[in-house]
Amino acid sequence: MPAETEEIPEIDMSQQSEAVVAEQLVSALTTVGFCYAVGHGVPQETVASAFTESAGFFERPLSEKLRHRRDWRKSTCGYIPPHWASTGDQDEPPVERFSLDAPPDEKEVLDVCHTCDDTVWPSESFRKASLDLISAAQDLTLRLMRLIGGGLGLSPPDQLADAFVGFPTPANTSQLRMLHYPPLSTDTNGSASGDRCGEHTDYGCITLVFCDSQPGLQVLSRTGRYLDANPRPGRVLVNIGDLMQRWTGGRLHSARHRVLAPTDPKLRSQPRYSLVYFTHCDDDFTVRPLLGDPDSFPPVKTGEHMRRRFEETFQLGQGIDPQLPPL
Repeated sequence: MPAETEEIPEIDMSQQSEAVVAEQLVSALTTVGFCYAVGHGVPQETVASAFTESAGFFERPLSEKLRHRRDWRKSTCGYIPPHWASTGDQDEPPVERFSLDAPPDEKEVLDVCHTCDDTVWPSESFRKASLDLISAAQDLTLRLMRLIGGGLGLSPPDQLADAFVGFPTPANTSQLRMLHYPPLSTDTNGSASGDRCGEHTDYGCITLVFCDSQPGLQVLSRTGRYLDANPRPGRVLVNIGDLMQRWTGGRLHSARHRVLAPTDPKLRSQPRYSLVYFTHCDDDFTVRPLLGDPDSFPPVKTGEHMRRRFEETFQLGQGIDPQLPPL
């Protein structure tokens, strides 16, 4: 096992040679599974515009937001109300991962992608801001994939990026998730566990996280210590998902993480917003270990893997809030 790192490394993608960046990326994503990227090329004004549109949507009455509600049986896009899903108590394999004791997540979500149905978009300005960020985030994803391929010594190094050729068509359903964690009362810890979002790993390949100024995100290190992922304007948090861990034969680390409810009364009274771009290979691409023992993980088709994981999340969460009408 690589030497343990007890902090989330920061990598400047603009000031160093590609070989150095590739080496640092692979080191960080092997030891911690997370890193901060700066000099990444995603314009700050693009991120700011998406945050503005996201906050405006979540400020709407619930009855309006429900017009854009996601039917998880038919679509990967749409609005998910608070308490409708649970990401807590997760481990691989997924069938062993969920427990009815897992508390519902203290957040609401709008999932969008480049192929969303028109009914999902709250407005044209929202659509433009979202698609601008998706385009920039996808460019960064492909660059990261090429760097990681080179850092892992793959030949050719572009073979990871080549599994994303379906973007921007329905063949690739990577998505942007807009999250709103509502203010909490000053006398409770939110959910029963004190988590706004329960401890979990991500499902796909690479996740890009754009956070506001509120803390709360924590990453579980290999030694069992939680590392604070502190937000800072201009940098993107990058982490590895379960598919990427499989694809690299366990070399890259899909780390468990959570979002804690703050204890500071001032912070509890404030909302928390986050923009998260979840990427994965084209739906018909079969992921097999490229490194190490080829039998370390069974082959899995990307689309089937993603659908199964989403269905389990919503099957656990659905119906928790009896005030919401059924789909």
